[in-house]
Amino acid sequence: MNDYIREVALYIIDNHTIKEAADNFHKSISIIKKYLAEVRNENNPQYDAILAEKLALAQKKIILAGTKKGGALGKRKSKMTEEEKRSYAMMWLSGLTLEELSLKTNIPTSTLQENIRSIKDDELQNQIDEYLKGADIWKR
Repeated sequence: MNDYIREVALYIIDNHTIKEAADNFHKSISIIKKYLAEVRNENNPQYDAILAEKLALAQKKIILAGTKKGGALGKRKSKMTEEEKRSYAMMWLSGLTLEELSLKTNIPTSTLQENIRSIKDDELQNQIDEYLKGADIWKR
C-alpha cells in the first residue's frame, strides 16, 4: 500500500470522518472508501494488520459517537408543567384509574404514569406507593 493511502487511513484513525477526509485530500467520498477498503484487504501484499485494526476501531468509535449524539437529540422533554403533573397525580389518588384519566385528558396512560412518577416530591411519591399497595387496584 502506498504512503498516500496510509496517510488517508491515519487521518481517519485521528478521529475524522470519511467526508472530512474527502475534503482534506480533495478526493471524492467513494475514492476515500476505496482507499480504506484497500487498507482492510488482507490479500494485499502490503497489508498491515495493525493499521487495519486501528482503522476498524476508529470507524466504530465514530459510529458510536454518532449513535450517542442521535439518541441525545431524540430525547424529548416533558411538556407538562409540575403543576399539571401534580393535578394528574391528585386525580389518580382520588380514585380515577390511569385508563379513565387517559380518556379524560387524551394523554396515553404510559405518559401519564411516567410524568406522575417524575414529580420530585418524596412525600407525594410515598403517598402514591402507599395508595397502590393499600388499594385493590383490580377493583378501581
